[in-house]
Amino acid sequence: MVEFCEKCGGMLRPSKDENETILICNFCGKTIPLEDEMEDSYKSTKEIYHPPGEEFKNLKKMKNWKEELYD
Repeated sequence: MVEFCEKCGGMLRPSKDENETILICNFCGKTIPLEDEMEDSYKSTKEIYHPPGEEFKNLKKMKNWKEELYD
C-alpha cells in the first residue's frame, strides 16, 4: 500500500520514531503516525551494494575458513 502526503503529494515511507512507526514524506518531511492495522502492509528493505567480484573474494575466505575448521 502506498500513501501520499496531503501537503505536497510526495510518497510517504515508513520509519521508526522512538517506539512507534510513522510515515514520513520524502520531499517535505511531514510525518503522520502509522495505524496499527496498516503496519503489517509495509515492508522496509535495505539493499547493500557490493563491488563486482567481491563475492568471489569472500568465497575464497569461506573455503579457507571451512578447511581450517575441519583439519
